[in-house]
Amino acid sequence: MTTKHSRSLWALAMIFMTAACGGGGSDDLNQTLNLNEDPESTLLVVESSGGFVPVEFIVGQGPTLVLQRDGTVIGQGPQIEIYPGPLLANWQESQLDDETMLFVLEELDAIGFAEIDRVENNDIVNVADAPTTTVTFYNQEGAHEFSVYALGMETEVSDARVPILANLVQELYDATSTGSGQSYEPEAIQVVATAGDDLFDANDPTVNFVDWPLPQGFADMAELGIEGWRCAAYEGAEGQDLLAIFGEANQNTFFTDGDVNYRLLVRPLFSGEEPCAPVNS
Repeated sequence: MTTKHSRSLWALAMIFMTAACGGGGSDDLNQTLNLNEDPESTLLVVESSGGFVPVEFIVGQGPTLVLQRDGTVIGQGPQIEIYPGPLLANWQESQLDDETMLFVLEELDAIGFAEIDRVENNDIVNVADAPTTTVTFYNQEGAHEFSVYALGMETEVSDARVPILANLVQELYDATSTGSGQSYEPEAIQVVATAGDDLFDANDPTVNFVDWPLPQGFADMAELGIEGWRCAAYEGAEGQDLLAIFGEANQNTFFTDGDVNYRLLVRPLFSGEEPCAPVNS
């Protein structure tokens, strides 16, 4: 058993013990939520879509927060204030304390997430260009989605679960903003690419070019559903080798294959996530 796996089992046991001592009953929560037993499985994913954002955000963002079954929470930390910034975002992981993790499970139960297939709430009609927040809960039955337009901006809603969801999401973001996390090292990555000759200023001295690093050419990458953008996923040694290359690049690095310069966007690919899933513009 690995050290990481041992820590995960210990953290999960502590969550159950805390729940039992607090009167909520971990067995009841387990049964009601039908939770996965694997401590490193994904419990909750928060994503943001829509709103007035550039196409690079749409194709390259991915989840904004991922919570694992053992209380490990993964999200983007603060970015270094330099120009150009690094190509790789500052993904951080931290451990929720027992009290916060119990709160999460109780809120999931209060929402009735295990009974949800897919819910969409668009009660907010007086806010323009706001994002839609989608929270996906995973248990032994699979994925359960709850999407809310302009989450957190609501004053009156028809669904009493929406304020609970907003409170849950805010609590998770607050828990990850303490600065106590450590750098997250993904086991898999997703790379999206587009031809970039019109995306840089030739007079900008920070623009730099390196050789195309991917094992396949742009034409052999998967289509994303947005014209001009393609995608590929990598794991294992291949993914780690690419991360080392991308770690030396910045947001003004372009990757040259033949006579074409490409922009690449790189992010972690999380457990249970479909690689290169089509996106909507």
